[in-house]
Amino acid sequence: LQQSKHDAVILNSVANVSKAMDFIKAHKDIYTYLDNDEAGRKTTQLIYSTCSTVYNRSTKYTEYKDLNDYLCQKKKATPEVKKKSLGFKR
Repeated sequence: LQQSKHDAVILNSVANVSKAMDFIKAHKDIYTYLDNDEAGRKTTQLIYSTCSTVYNRSTKYTEYKDLNDYLCQKKKATPEVKKKSLGFKR
């Protein structure tokens, strides 16, 4: 794993956004990866209304329910590469 130079907050539920707002407001740039549903859109709007620079990354996966569904679909679309045997015989 690479260590990020960025702080992160994982809400697990948009219901937790109020608990995280002080942390979120303390940062200059905010990147959101919320669900593509009504609750996710409302939470994104709330963050937009209180923070100066917000990058809504859910626009990258609009055809999917959320980031996880997008990543799972991407993973399935990538063919599995099988390693070739080294051919050692006894």
